[in-house]
Amino acid sequence: MKMLRSILSAATAGALLLPVMATAASAAAAPNDTAVNATVVSSLPTTISQDTTGATTDATDAALNANCGAPFTNASVWFTYTAATDGGVVADMSASSYSGGFMVTEGDPAGGALVACGPTTVGFSTTAGQTYYVVAFSDTTTVGGQLEVTFDVAPPAPEVTLTLNPKGTAYKDGSAKLTGTYSCTNADDFFSDIEGTLTQRVGRVKISGFFFVNPLQCDGATHPWEAIVVSDTGLFRGGKGATVAFAFACGLFECSLGYTEQTVQLSTNKK
Repeated sequence: MKMLRSILSAATAGALLLPVMATAASAAAAPNDTAVNATVVSSLPTTISQDTTGATTDATDAALNANCGAPFTNASVWFTYTAATDGGVVADMSASSYSGGFMVTEGDPAGGALVACGPTTVGFSTTAGQTYYVVAFSDTTTVGGQLEVTFDVAPPAPEVTLTLNPKGTAYKDGSAKLTGTYSCTNADDFFSDIEGTLTQRVGRVKISGFFFVNPLQCDGATHPWEAIVVSDTGLFRGGKGATVAFAFACGLFECSLGYTEQTVQLSTNKK
């Protein structure tokens, strides 16, 4: 009986080990687990599907992440792309089964030439002939899953122009109105704005106020803008004032800047 029990115990233990061994076998090591074996992205757009449950993380990931601050860099896998022309690339893993992010280097990742990083989607500028390495990872305790990553051409860079009317209005309550025009394209309306300062000397007092206009309408047409400026240091009056104005038009990954600086003649509105 003792012999039979031993045989049964061994058989039972073997049966218990089978699922564990099968699970370990299913989590095969990722072929692009390190940058040396990075999967080549030869053309854009390209979508790659990959099971990353067998992928690991290493010291290279940690060194790059020191400048990115992702919570985790679990199950990292590498891709490489050599740019044919100047431009930009977008990598997107939003269709994956787990939350994650990217880090991008120009040239060998061991050199630490980090050019971009971010959660879910990342964009980066490219130079013709330059090779870029992109690592995709899980940013939670989840060790991988089904990765769906798309590499595509980045949208055109935003463009913006700005003008300022040399004539403004000073009101009885001490506020001032400035006007002008702007035009912007390839930008998000709500992440684009006009802002600046109006400065005027009234006697010996320097009056300064800030203005902000948002959102903009970035459809390529020329649009008017106006801003009411108030100051905590005094009241604006009729006369000359110095204005510095900036227009920011921001797309998915970058912003463009419009700038103007000039003297504005404020006319008194007595109403």
